[in-house]
Amino acid sequence: MPSRLDEDRLQSDLHSEESSSARLLRGITSHAIFELDADGRIVAWSPAAASLYGYLIDEMVDRHLDVLFADEEGPNPDLEALLAEARTGGQEIEHWNERDDGSVFWATLTLSPLGTEDFDGYVVVSEDTTVSKQYEQMLERQNDRLKEFTDVIAHDLRNPLNVIDGRLELFRETRDDAHIDHVEETIERMERLVDDLLRVARQGNVVTDPAPTDLEAVVERAWEGIPRLSDGASLEYDPVGPVGANSDRLCELFENLFRNAVEHGGTDVTVHVGPLDHGFFLEDDGPGIPPEHREAVFDHGYSSVDDGSGYGLSVVRTIANAHGWDVRTVEGEDGGARFEVTGVEFVG
Repeated sequence: MPSRLDEDRLQSDLHSEESSSARLLRGITSHAIFELDADGRIVAWSPAAASLYGYLIDEMVDRHLDVLFADEEGPNPDLEALLAEARTGGQEIEHWNERDDGSVFWATLTLSPLGTEDFDGYVVVSEDTTVSKQYEQMLERQNDRLKEFTDVIAHDLRNPLNVIDGRLELFRETRDDAHIDHVEETIERMERLVDDLLRVARQGNVVTDPAPTDLEAVVERAWEGIPRLSDGASLEYDPVGPVGANSDRLCELFENLFRNAVEHGGTDVTVHVGPLDHGFFLEDDGPGIPPEHREAVFDHGYSSVDDGSGYGLSVVRTIANAHGWDVRTVEGEDGGARFEVTGVEFVG
């Protein structure tokens, strides 16, 4: 009869036959660890892997690694090339993975070669890094928003500064204090504009406090604020009812549309503002916008001229959306550009 010492030795021998990698698969639960053969097919699947992906071991053995990647979340990585590179050193893959129930998560997979002298396949460590990916995306959005915010400030403060410059020049010529009064009014509007843009940066683009606004007064104020290429530009206005809006932001919208018309329509452009059933339009008799560019003109930074900032029409869309309105561009009656703002609530 074998002694107790012999039994202990037997158990030790049996335990030693279990590979160190298999014991690793059983023992680690913080990450999903599994093994691949030389062709990238799964040969060992840990409980942690089953917990992360939802697949049991008998469902995964002999299936290729590519089964884990979410096909609908973009092109899958070039696994053939990555597996070839991982034969001699670790490789990291970041991509959307899909669980058995169809849910997806951002996974970071590290592939390392097994074996010391002879290549025996791969060990894969998979970790759910969705939270860090979402944080990274949030930072990217914040950085994009910060850049857009600073661009908008630099662009839209230029219009009232032009008014101040013009009024100061007139004051030097005439010594009429009315011009100084107008400068003070413009400075106050600039302060309100900066305050409003800061609110946009903190709270998003939504206008939460629209007030009844006389559109004609806003149009006149905006028309005065644009830098005309010559005195030949003219404005035609058909009455539009009062709208619920933030008047300073609405003035920005028209200033940018007027600037766009003057810069692209030539020295004698005519701009026409009028009503729609659910909003208003602005059109000019300039060269118009080609159909293939009519959506792109609202993109931040898009410009069809070499010295254009590309921010004006992006600001128009931002302000319209902030009010809950839609804006689109179509061909005008005279072939020029026509901007239609709809979804507007008339008041009074």
